[in-house]
Amino acid sequence: MAAKDQSKITGLEKAAVLLMNLGDELASEVMRHMTPAEMKLIGGTIVRKDSVSIQTGKQVLKEFSDIMDKGDVAVEGLEFAKSVLMKSLGAEKAQFIIDQITRDLGGGGGIESLKWMDPAIIANIIKSEHPQIVALILSHLDPEKAAQVLLHMPEERVRGEVMLRVANLKRIPQAAVKDLELLISEQMLNADSSQGSAIEGIKVAAEILNQIESKAEGDIMDVIEKASPDLAVKIQQKMFVFTDLLGIDPRGMQMIIKELSTDLLSVALKGADEAMREQFFKNMSERGAEMLKEDIESKGPVKLSDVEKTQQEIIKIARRLEQEGKIVRAGRGGDVIV
Repeated sequence: MAAKDQSKITGLEKAAVLLMNLGDELASEVMRHMTPAEMKLIGGTIVRKDSVSIQTGKQVLKEFSDIMDKGDVAVEGLEFAKSVLMKSLGAEKAQFIIDQITRDLGGGGGIESLKWMDPAIIANIIKSEHPQIVALILSHLDPEKAAQVLLHMPEERVRGEVMLRVANLKRIPQAAVKDLELLISEQMLNADSSQGSAIEGIKVAAEILNQIESKAEGDIMDVIEKASPDLAVKIQQKMFVFTDLLGIDPRGMQMIIKELSTDLLSVALKGADEAMREQFFKNMSERGAEMLKEDIESKGPVKLSDVEKTQQEIIKIARRLEQEGKIVRAGRGGDVIV
């Protein structure tokens, strides 16, 4: 980046310059506290900067900390972004974000633009499309948004048909990608790929269904099971449901409990059976368990939707810990816990 008067640098540019001068270790720690959208936004700004002059870096650092001496090495924007994102998110997620950034720099749109739209609007746009087209679109959205879009679809039969097709996705033919992009925008997603895009459909379907309240999830799974019992089993094996917590060992449960507030737990366990409550009580201190029992007893009637919402929050934490390799569910993925 050419030398530039600090007053003419935007706030986003200042944040990018600051991160580039912090070094990838510290910048990675900062970026762990950002949402994916924020990481993508600032990552794109870092890439656009290409390199940062010493003068600009010192100007920005002075504004934030009054410390001017940060050495004399210019930083390459794209390489720095890759390094920071890999340390923050791991290689797979980092590469995904870098791909999205570089695609956007090239003027991409289409499916990417849907990620910023209201789920109800997306559902309205795609409601008349063939279930296969809807499945392709949902597979490109994050699971939470895809779940919201799915719930705005007209009926359970359609939802089930769509999720059946999501679960069967393995590789998206380029022709299908082209049709999809023409439907959404003038740009074709992955136009430079003659092989199309690899998709782990069962995993995507499971992640979407994990975001849906239990009754709607059950209706959708019924449709899938009738069409393909084997596929339904594979999806269920990838899903994380509240009762899966019964298969987590004491150390894993203690790690989960450490991240939960008593108030959240008391609501989540208000609608749980004795076995599930005991799974939490026995992995807490005696005093902590007694306090939690008192909180549960003292709570008045709680709406089922509130119970399910808090249970979903616990599931999200458990899934994150599982993905980080810190906890393991018994009997999942063919593994035997010994």
